[in-house]
Amino acid sequence: MSRQKEMSSSFDLECQIRKWKSHLQSQESIGPEDLEELESHVRDSVEELMNKGLSIEESFLIAVRRLGEVEIINEEFAKVSTEDVWRQLFIPAATVSDAKRNKLELIIVLALAVFGGLLSRIPMLFGYVDLDAHALVYVRNAALFAFFPVILYVFWKRSLTLIKSLVAFAVCLVFAIVINAYPSYEPHHTQILGAIHMPIIMLYLLMYFFGSSYPSGWRHPNTRLNFVRFIGEGFIFTVLIGLGGMVLIGLTVGTFELMEIDIAMFVQNWMAPCGLFGIFPIAAYLVEQKKNLIESIAPVLSRIFTPLFFFVLLALIGGFFIPFTAVWENRSTLIWFDIILVLALALTLYSMGAKDSQKESRATVWDMMTLALLLAAIVVDAIALTGIVIRLSRFGFTANKSAALGENIILLANLILLAIGYIRYGRKKGTFGHIVAMQMYFLEIYALWATIVVVLFPIIFSFA
Repeated sequence: MSRQKEMSSSFDLECQIRKWKSHLQSQESIGPEDLEELESHVRDSVEELMNKGLSIEESFLIAVRRLGEVEIINEEFAKVSTEDVWRQLFIPAATVSDAKRNKLELIIVLALAVFGGLLSRIPMLFGYVDLDAHALVYVRNAALFAFFPVILYVFWKRSLTLIKSLVAFAVCLVFAIVINAYPSYEPHHTQILGAIHMPIIMLYLLMYFFGSSYPSGWRHPNTRLNFVRFIGEGFIFTVLIGLGGMVLIGLTVGTFELMEIDIAMFVQNWMAPCGLFGIFPIAAYLVEQKKNLIESIAPVLSRIFTPLFFFVLLALIGGFFIPFTAVWENRSTLIWFDIILVLALALTLYSMGAKDSQKESRATVWDMMTLALLLAAIVVDAIALTGIVIRLSRFGFTANKSAALGENIILLANLILLAIGYIRYGRKKGTFGHIVAMQMYFLEIYALWATIVVVLFPIIFSFA
């Protein structure tokens, strides 16, 4: 009894309520009015339980656990709390129904992985059997093969209604028809551009399915930031599974070679493509199951690669000015610049998702490192944009040059806005939340541009 009183005396109720409210606010899933009502319920329950003889600590833990409507949030609070008692009291014990659902989820994911592999074989039904001869057919549908099974998984996982998702599914079908119904003539630039931009459209549609179950809606900046985290973590798992798959294919081919059996065509036409497109739903499943593991790795990875990419960009700038290089004379160099810029922006998004804004309310040295990366990227983008404009003045407009021009303008605007946001954040004239909101809404522009390239560019440039 004396130990119980000692523990209660060291328990700061107001501090714990502030921590709990702060966590709910960070999830952006409950409005201010609802939050005040929940706090009132907790305080009333604490008082009631203390009157029945419980300690203040026991009363608080039980009072919070009673809020069944926010059970998922309480579970997340348990995961980030430093006390083991949070996890023991907040996370409900696994039930038989939970175990059945987990098994069902695994079966569905494996079925979707097989479905993704079979989707990649659909062109064979239309006579496109030879992968080498009809590579363009497979390339322009690659984003559909990769992301549609993930969309179906998220649709099931989030328990979305078909009526609510019907428009998004219809949009997906429209794009599938467009990229396959449009004719394509030599040199097939518009088709290749469409294939490159389709992943952006599919990711945007996936974001709708991912965020539709959030109370704050799929357009809310924090919902979109959670989606960015989801994609970043999924990318890590995809790479890891892909590397493992390559080893497996190598071992399989090597084993059959020892038996003097040639399975090269089977590997090329079935094993490799089915394995490739089956990875994506499995990666999405692993993100949901192993979120804590990746969340602990994400900040480390962002802090490793941000300075590395900064030095890569400095090397590009130095390579341009010392000695002076006419970057516009080399088309491959411009393409390489754009790839580096896209990766730099992706890394910035990943760093934003990895940052714990609750613990790091002020700008840190890593935020300033991100700012340095952005400033270097702006210089590189300006160089690339200059090269594109000069090539346009010399050789005229083509589908590739027009797409590159539009993308570099959008990238430059995005990088400048991000840099301004980080400068204001560093000078305490803005918040990290303002940076996140700006960037998450800017995703609309990328989706719009990708739609223009996929739908209108083939028409504008005569399907060439």
